[in-house]
Amino acid sequence: MSPTRSVPSAFMATASPAAAASPRPMRSTLSASAKRRSAARSPPATTSSPRYACWRAGWPARRRRWPGCVPAFDAPPLMHIVQTIASIAERDGGPARTIRDLCEALARAGARVTLVARHDPARDGALLRPDPALVTTLLVPGRLPDFTAAIRPLDADVIHDNGLWSPANIAAGAAARRLGLPLVLTPHGMLEPWALAWHRRRKQLAWALYQRRLLGQARLLVATAAPEAAAIAALLPGKPVALVPNGVACPPLPDRSERAAATGRTLLSLSRLHPKKNLPGLVTAWGQLAPRFPDWTLQISGPDEGNHGAALAAQVARLGLGDRVRLTGSITEAAKPALFAAADLFVLPSFSENFGITVAEALAAGVPVVATTGTPWASLVTQNCGWQVGTDPDSLAAALATAMQLSPADRTAMGARGHAMVQRDFGWAAIAARMLDSYGRVMQGAREPDPMHA
Repeated sequence: MSPTRSVPSAFMATASPAAAASPRPMRSTLSASAKRRSAARSPPATTSSPRYACWRAGWPARRRRWPGCVPAFDAPPLMHIVQTIASIAERDGGPARTIRDLCEALARAGARVTLVARHDPARDGALLRPDPALVTTLLVPGRLPDFTAAIRPLDADVIHDNGLWSPANIAAGAAARRLGLPLVLTPHGMLEPWALAWHRRRKQLAWALYQRRLLGQARLLVATAAPEAAAIAALLPGKPVALVPNGVACPPLPDRSERAAATGRTLLSLSRLHPKKNLPGLVTAWGQLAPRFPDWTLQISGPDEGNHGAALAAQVARLGLGDRVRLTGSITEAAKPALFAAADLFVLPSFSENFGITVAEALAAGVPVVATTGTPWASLVTQNCGWQVGTDPDSLAAALATAMQLSPADRTAMGARGHAMVQRDFGWAAIAARMLDSYGRVMQGAREPDPMHA
């Protein structure tokens, strides 16, 4: 591992932004037609501007000038990264938000970025689009040929696909093969044991039909935490894996003195309403706690998936917790800062998470967290900003009781430590630099360092 990297708590290190500022020679992976272009240009020897961080050394010059390129004739072309994903609908949760923010961070780091996503207007609702001043977003209908056709003329250098088990993944892989481009793939937790067991038979069929071939085609898989990297290594021995955490926007630590002086307390859970999230277990635990903590209310927010919300509401009514549990449904991105500002404690009770972005968001807002061992957040304990416990209701209840018994000042201090950890380890500039470093390795044909022993 490079000496410029540090080791964040519970996650592998990310490179410093300087890692992207030293361009390395890259092997051309362009199509035959692109290789017949004019001779390569070299970058100005004296320039240190970040806009040269992603120049493609030894690559054919472009005949077109792209937005964001330096207008001078001797300016090198930018590395063009095409990100692909099945959906950027707000209702689809963490991956859509993460890809939006990653695209923007890569563009700010000096790359040219295009996001290609499937779009179903009848289903999707609000979309999480990147800033159009930084990233080009192409929305295509659900037909697989349309998705492939959208990618082919983009003159990309790398295709970075996100997620599994979707026709969009097939289309991204097909485009990479036809264009002779390297394929990078981020599973977003979909290769972890719990996820593979969910709808197992469908996934076994998809594995045989296309998914195993696509994973074999990918030159690099990206994991967001050490447990996910270990799961990938167990399933696909010898496959190159890069460990790059998700980034988090971390504003200055908010003033929570007003919250500390409030009388009523809120325990917040924010996630999709999905069986993986173990929300029935949380409600069962809350049934044990509600009589002991009459000034606390459990708020469960997030989009419903598969009518799981109705079953959850029925459980709340059956336990007589109707006045102690708020089921609010979906929360918009704009409403999230106020949601975290009104929370005294955050809980993510999931059976399985490859990252758990809402944990990082809660910590960035200065809110301490209770998470389960199904998440990769052991740093909650080592950094003294939360708790990590088993997924069973008794373990959840015990940890929540401990947290709720603390004074508001103690919880505020824990939240401040969590904010500092997120600011240090998960800033988007460092995450983008680490990802660009991995793209460079892929294009050079160099192997990624072993994330489990680096």
